Amino acid sequence: MKMKGKHVVLLLAIVGVALLFFGVSINAEETKSPEVIKMNNTDAFAKHKKSIVTFEHTKHSAAKPDGYGISCGKCHHDADGKALELKEGDAVKGCLECHDKTEKPKKPKGIAKEDWKAMQLEYYYGAIHADCIGCHKEGKAGPVKCAECHPKKKK
Repeated sequence: MKMKGKHVVLLLAIVGVALLFFGVSINAEETKSPEVIKMNNTDAFAKHKKSIVTFEHTKHSAAKPDGYGISCGKCHHDADGKALELKEGDAVKGCLECHDKTEKPKKPKGIAKEDWKAMQLEYYYGAIHADCIGCHKEGKAGPVKCAECHPKKKK
């Protein structure tokens, strides 16, 4: 009888360890970055006036020659705009968590150019456009005009 009880305990321990590893593998899978992100943030825009941008996350972050080799911190930056030291699976904040003003900013009359640029970064709209377009201009690659990212909607 004692031997049967030890076998049950051993079996339960093996099952418990297996479940632990299975749970960790599921959790690890959940932290993977999405391959493609549809930029249809309804929290930032009540209505999208242009077509939704499709951002190829994996293509941007994958090492060259398969991707563009852009580090995670290039887009996911700190409060001062400096790149964060991130790797695949790290927790990151979404743009809207910091750039939390929604809709499109309206330019006040008489505002200085630098003040207007800073004001736009408070908005999701301004931050996302500055980040994407700025990177494309800096790298001399990728779309920089409205219709290149937002093709006309098919009727």
